Amino acid sequence: MSPIRHNQRRIKDVLKQERHHHWKRYAMVTMASFTGIAIAALSMWSLNQALSIKHWNINASTALKPQVEQVLSHMEKLDFWHARPSKVRAQILTYIPDIADVSIQRQLPDTLDITIIPRQPIALWLNPDVGNLYLVDEQGFAYRARQHGELLDLPILRMKQAKLSQACQWLIQLKTNHPHWFAQSSEIFAIYNGWKVNLSAGQQWQLPLGQRAIKQTTQITTLLEQPRWHAGNWRIDTRLANRWFLRPATHEGVI
Repeated sequence: MSPIRHNQRRIKDVLKQERHHHWKRYAMVTMASFTGIAIAALSMWSLNQALSIKHWNINASTALKPQVEQVLSHMEKLDFWHARPSKVRAQILTYIPDIADVSIQRQLPDTLDITIIPRQPIALWLNPDVGNLYLVDEQGFAYRARQHGELLDLPILRMKQAKLSQACQWLIQLKTNHPHWFAQSSEIFAIYNGWKVNLSAGQQWQLPLGQRAIKQTTQITTLLEQPRWHAGNWRIDTRLANRWFLRPATHEGVI
């Protein structure tokens, strides 16, 4: 056998051994990697389960607290990942329309502290399309239908939904600055270039839109406190910029 052939065989044997060692190292590294990933995954799963929610503290009204507990009880999973405060908050807001906002803090290892901010209805809206009454909050959002037998002493808004926000802006000012007039308000209509407000004892106001209505509510209050007007019930139209119309609520004559 020639020396050249002998050297070629030795070289081939060396290359073969190197390839064998290379694949062996690759297999060992791959196996170690998979083992590490499996251990990490198992550890994360165990930690996720260990931090599952088992208790919650709910700061809410007696009417809303049972509803919040029901939502939490019906959540499919309450492990660490699925019971993230943002996810729990979204669930509560989705299923309980009477809640305006929710503050949630996690107390490790297994407790949620939940504070409920209730929605405050300021009026009822008679939906002209379906004929049902809906509760409306201060932002003019009709958030749910009135329940059967639910009694609410609130004015009724008779208008298209697009007008609700603007009407509620006026109602907020009325409730804040003149609560006695808010208590007497029964119905509010959207009419041509303004609002028509029916109050108790046959009283009625017709007001312009926007900030003028808010300003004129204070002016009307000041006017009706004067001795000449204080004892009566009046129908008032202030939509014209340069003239107001007043008449007794039980008569047709204009004063």
